[in-house]
Amino acid sequence: MENSIGKRLSKARKAKKITQEQLSELTGMSVSEISRIETGRNSTTIDTLLKFCEELDVGLDYLLFDYFPTDSDIQNPTVKQIVALIEPLSNRNLDFILNWINLYVSHLN
Repeated sequence: MENSIGKRLSKARKAKKITQEQLSELTGMSVSEISRIETGRNSTTIDTLLKFCEELDVGLDYLLFDYFPTDSDIQNPTVKQIVALIEPLSNRNLDFILNWINLYVSHLN
């Protein structure tokens, strides 16, 4: 599981176009420590994850996704594609998309 946190951290960092060196400067952590977390060689604390979340504009739930139980798998392949596309987006972008979908659905009636 720890490796999945690292993969999500790396994905979020790359989505923001931030290098490990830049993230190091923003968080006060060494580049080597960030690298070890991203590759799953080191675990980290919630406090450190919260620092990453703040700098990368993602929620803690994004990094810890695999630790949350799921009630059901998404069966619809189109919905799966949509989720895959929006999953790495920032909370701000996700809020925009949610508002747009709500507006769209409200005009269907």
